[in-house]
Amino acid sequence: MSGRGLGVLLPCLRLVTSFYLPGLSPVEYELGATVEMKVNKLTSVKTQLPYDYYTLPFCRPRVITTSAENLGEILEGDRIENSPYEIRMLEDMTCKVVCKQALTVEMRKQFQNMIKDEYLVNWIVDNLPAATKYARAGKNEVTYINGFPVGVQKGEKYYLHNHVRINLKYHTNPDKYFGYRIVGFEIEPFSMHQAVKEKDGVLQASCQDGDAAPIFDLDVHDELTFTYDVAWAHSEIRWASRFDNYLKMTGGPGQIHWFSILNSLMIMLFLS
Repeated sequence: MSGRGLGVLLPCLRLVTSFYLPGLSPVEYELGATVEMKVNKLTSVKTQLPYDYYTLPFCRPRVITTSAENLGEILEGDRIENSPYEIRMLEDMTCKVVCKQALTVEMRKQFQNMIKDEYLVNWIVDNLPAATKYARAGKNEVTYINGFPVGVQKGEKYYLHNHVRINLKYHTNPDKYFGYRIVGFEIEPFSMHQAVKEKDGVLQASCQDGDAAPIFDLDVHDELTFTYDVAWAHSEIRWASRFDNYLKMTGGPGQIHWFSILNSLMIMLFLS
């Protein structure tokens, strides 16, 4: 790349970092208050090509709205949208049905391609990106990745993560403020075949995890159900320190998706 090209690129890369401000001020939630969960683009270290979240046939809200929190997210090519997931402060949930839909051949192919290319789902709660915890093989330590895999490929089989356990951590200090602050957002993804029934016009599901639970093989089923759990836990982590784990994660906020950045650079050059 020429010296002039680097001169344009480097300042813009600095802008991407300097304008990303993850949560300017803390938000205090009252007991039972709605906690909005948003969705972001699908990302892959393997392809470096991001896709909009609703490119895949995930459950959708009635109306999809787009929001951008800051300039850094715009420059990185983020596309943050609302979701149909319902979360309330300190209210745990088990096996809540998001939606049930027919699984067509085209949908099955879409999911399989994304799983093959190791795409990650990225969610956001209170400006915190979802993280997935992993134990390092042979070591007594854990690491985190940003987001969670669309699914898992084993040989020629593709297993979709159609159930998640949303683990949220909160901190409170009645002497300094009223309410609860969110200081952690972790996801445990599962592939499972849920038993679903309708009662009084509402879908209800039974979710079984563990080694004996049936997993969701995309080639076997012709219906697809998405479900989730919500679990709240108190944490001694203060709001100002809640991003500490993200700074050392694999595929975390420090990861650069070059396709998004170059796309933003081209737009800036055309507008200048």
